[in-house]
Amino acid sequence: MEWVLDHFRLIILVGGAIAYWLAQRKKAKEEQEIKEVLSTPDPREAMSDDFERTRRIQEEIRRKILERVGGSTRPQMQPQTAQAPRLPAPPPLPVEQPKADAYNDTPTADEALVVADQAMLERQQQLAAKLLELQRQRREIERPAEAFAEKTAKAMSASGTSVLGSPLADLRNPTAVRRAIILREVLGPPVALR
Repeated sequence: MEWVLDHFRLIILVGGAIAYWLAQRKKAKEEQEIKEVLSTPDPREAMSDDFERTRRIQEEIRRKILERVGGSTRPQMQPQTAQAPRLPAPPPLPVEQPKADAYNDTPTADEALVVADQAMLERQQQLAAKLLELQRQRREIERPAEAFAEKTAKAMSASGTSVLGSPLADLRNPTAVRRAIILREVLGPPVALR
């Protein structure tokens, strides 16, 4: 610590030199990035090249379509701007005749309520069907759990009768032996006092 206090000016001088060096390095890096950005081609020029290529390909496709439609296999001299083949005019749309009771076409409030009720009933029927399906799936999932619970209850009741039996019968039953060991650990003296 004394050396730092004795040479404080030297430390400041070295720190300043390092800071100046880092600032110059950062400035050079930024200038390099600017030069790279300026040297990259203009994306608008690249896009115009793509548009020109797309236009030439489209002209080539149009030319081939016209050759096929015309039945000619050899290329024909065509003007610089090829026109697309004319399509037949669409048939006229049928004109609807005005109905005599045009004002009766709008549904009344009662009809709107009936339609809404029908939609609601259909939705409720869909939800009820979905609920029944989910309940069926739940029962299928719960069946193995109920079987396991019954099996476990039977095993526990069988092991409970052997506890009341003789000590030799308890030693032959592995579940009774495990239970005895656990009870001894829980109810016996702590390990530190043994």
